[in-house]
Amino acid sequence: MTISSRDQVAEIVRGFVAGELNIDEAQLKDDTVLKELPGADSVRLLRIVSKLERHCETEFDDEDIFSSTTLDDLVTLVHGYVAAGV
Repeated sequence: MTISSRDQVAEIVRGFVAGELNIDEAQLKDDTVLKELPGADSVRLLRIVSKLERHCETEFDDEDIFSSTTLDDLVTLVHGYVAAGV
């Protein structure tokens, strides 16, 4: 997958989160706590992670995923994996 910037990663992550939870992307701020979003539960959050893994053609470490609390944490994680080519 070719992603040239962190902003592109943020756009992709926001889109997957908003789509899975049926919420407006405008509700998603960098400091948004993922598990506090309307409709967010462990199954839906894992679905988001799974979709991101398929989209980015990578597999995230479980410990990294569980330490991602906010939207910005998740963007940072995904960008780090994509930038490293993991």
